[in-house]
Amino acid sequence: MKQVFASGPCALESRIMLDEKQAHHLFDVLRTGPRETVRVVCDGEVWLGHVEEKPFVWLFGKEETQKQGPEITLCTALIKSDKFEWMLQKAAELGVTRIVPFVSRYSVIQLDDKRALRKMERWNQILVNACRQCNRHDLVELAPVSRLEDLAAYKSQLNLVAYEKEQSRHLAHYLQQDPASVTCCIGPEGGFSQQEAGWLMEAGFAPCTLGNRILRAETAALYVLACCEYQTHVSEKPETCLSDSESPAEKQEGC
Repeated sequence: MKQVFASGPCALESRIMLDEKQAHHLFDVLRTGPRETVRVVCDGEVWLGHVEEKPFVWLFGKEETQKQGPEITLCTALIKSDKFEWMLQKAAELGVTRIVPFVSRYSVIQLDDKRALRKMERWNQILVNACRQCNRHDLVELAPVSRLEDLAAYKSQLNLVAYEKEQSRHLAHYLQQDPASVTCCIGPEGGFSQQEAGWLMEAGFAPCTLGNRILRAETAALYVLACCEYQTHVSEKPETCLSDSESPAEKQEGC
């Protein structure tokens, strides 16, 4: 079903007017037909509507939504523009809650205030488009470009830094705790300097490994999100009552 985002207020049996970008996408790009049903996301709630004349939609129903998985904050160092934008799109599809871009010592990209403002506008639009495409009922929060020292303000219940020199504890070790919220820091193409990694650890970010392979920065970010998604479904899976030596038929009566 086609989906758009709208600003409130929204209510049953009411007409809403979409903004110019959303209306253009729904009516002109997707060529939505008269009376066709669409999903309208408004302030985290999902409504069902019928398309009327551009830019109006009539709301006739509401969908119940359920929150799935932990809140995930991804602190990602600035990397090359095309890679960073690709990462934004895929991170939105994989369920990230908040993205915090930051400048690191080995960041190839350095932004002044004017360029950062233009980039933020473009990045926000990429995230909106990705959320709309994958039928998310919430938008990804994009924090301002920060310094590494500012990342402590975005800490969660579980706080991690992906560090290539950490070999003992994998990301999965920490996710087994089923935290309600996770913040993970991902470095730039050249990784974190020893000083930066040390500062993050002192600030309460536990170092973790993402495996034996060397991952690109954008791949590492998506790997973290995929692991969080997997752990969410594992924790929801009902426990089995089968032992290694018993078949389902033999154990069914005891269960």
